[in-house]
Amino acid sequence: MGRWDFRGYARGWFVVAFSEEIQSGDVVPLRYFDGHQVLFRTESGVVRVLEAFCPHLGAHLGHGGCIQGERVVCPFHAWAFDTDGVCVDIPYASKIPKRARIASWEVRERNGMIMVWHCPDGTGPEWEIPVIAGHDSDEWSAWTWGLIEVKRHPREIVENVVDVGHFSSVHGTDVSEMRNEFEGHMATQINTGTAYPVGGGKDHYTLRATYHGPAWQLTEMEGYLDSRLINAHTPLDEETLHLRFAVSLKARNGKPAKQSFADGYVENLRVGFLQDIEIWENMQYRDQPILCDGDGPIIKLRRWYSQFYDQGGAT
Repeated sequence: MGRWDFRGYARGWFVVAFSEEIQSGDVVPLRYFDGHQVLFRTESGVVRVLEAFCPHLGAHLGHGGCIQGERVVCPFHAWAFDTDGVCVDIPYASKIPKRARIASWEVRERNGMIMVWHCPDGTGPEWEIPVIAGHDSDEWSAWTWGLIEVKRHPREIVENVVDVGHFSSVHGTDVSEMRNEFEGHMATQINTGTAYPVGGGKDHYTLRATYHGPAWQLTEMEGYLDSRLINAHTPLDEETLHLRFAVSLKARNGKPAKQSFADGYVENLRVGFLQDIEIWENMQYRDQPILCDGDGPIIKLRRWYSQFYDQGGAT
């Protein structure tokens, strides 16, 4: 075993959908943490996530299940479960078995995203994802987002928060100043420089990018367009993840940013991530890398990241 033990899945909040992806009455199958879940929105708009399989004969509620009021109904024998996963109706039974329930996940719908709390030992949330000020106001555009499946452990994605050396060689970005801060469950990058977008031109920027836990990062950026960026990753299994990214643009002179700007911004993000992904998916992880004096605080970042793994930590 190496110095860092990142086996299993981290403890924290993980995005499973953007809010706009699921409307009232929708029932959607999920596949995260090497398991199966069902995401649904009731008729009143409440969002919930349950384990996927009915305790009766094992039907998957996400494949053919439906919403009746505030209940999700199994497609096989119409057993109905409330938002806590308790069976509240069996159409052909006079008595509901006491153990007729499905495990539920802790869910938050916040900032236009749906998140679940994952913890291997089943304990509840230790921190909350912050509410983004002005998210629902006219001052900021709605999220324009994308999703990529990546065949890699999430630790490589997280290490970008300190890896100053790759910005120039991989992305062609000139970083004039970069530093990092670590405090509790938060890891922050403060970065100033000049970016050269794929579509041409250059952008002098200043940004503050903060991970709130192991898998949700908010970047506040000032540049040609003031923007907010989301980077959120959720593991399907120990070697595959969904990387969700999104941008919201600030209005200028009282006028909302054009959607074409947001679309172009997200495409630039996608291209940037694909540049990283080509390396991530083909690299060999170094548990004890040989580092130079120009590298960022990679070991400090790994120590911070290890706190989210029950078996993790520096030796």
